[in-house]
Amino acid sequence: MSGDRIAESELVLPSLYLMTQNNGFIRTSALITQLEDILKPQGVDAQILPNRKDTYFSQKVRNLKSHDTLERDGYAIYSDGQFQITSKGALFVENNIESIRYLLHSGFDYDDVRHVFGEFATKPKTRHIPYEEIVVEGISKNVSVKVRERSRKLRDAAIEHFTQNGVIKCDCCGFEFKSFYGPRFGGSCIEIHHIKPIFSYSNENVQKSIEEALRNLLPVCPNCHRVIHRQHITADSLQAFKTDILEQGSPYYQRP
Repeated sequence: MSGDRIAESELVLPSLYLMTQNNGFIRTSALITQLEDILKPQGVDAQILPNRKDTYFSQKVRNLKSHDTLERDGYAIYSDGQFQITSKGALFVENNIESIRYLLHSGFDYDDVRHVFGEFATKPKTRHIPYEEIVVEGISKNVSVKVRERSRKLRDAAIEHFTQNGVIKCDCCGFEFKSFYGPRFGGSCIEIHHIKPIFSYSNENVQKSIEEALRNLLPVCPNCHRVIHRQHITADSLQAFKTDILEQGSPYYQRP
């Protein structure tokens, strides 16, 4: 976990998103609470400021008003003690809603999530396309055909990459579908977990994006995948999760 603090630019898009979830309006106190809930600040950002009640994180949220961060770019106005999203801010959220859901529902590390949100704010005209499973934590997404196609290509490439001698196992517990269910029913059940947020740009070569993305993927069974997301197991704690499974005596896991 890095020791640097969150930047105001990294709060722009999640703040606008929360406004859309609150009928376009939100008070600073509610914004602090809800941002803490969805981003889960850690490290220095979670520490209390000297002689203050605010954390470094909550103070940075308050700076969105005092520094006119959202108003300066025309994303929101501040009036009568609350922020109100503008049409420009609402469009910014709409254009990135797939990415926002992907970042907030995938259990990524705090630092990874905030840094990606910062890239969105500093490059608002660049179309970011998330490589994601079509269903995240049981929530069906209305994703575009292009995103579905890129996600399928990434999954196919990941399965080929992690298959050895015709076998692909869960990287966490060692379960292998074909040996348990047979090739007829167990051939396409493995899932692909994203260790870190994976994005490409709309004008970027798909194959190049896939090659870079493979470094941040793992093949996992649905059970392990569900536990990883439900228990918010991040990249930092993934090895400890695997060690616990091994110590529990998984019948599928073979020591190297």
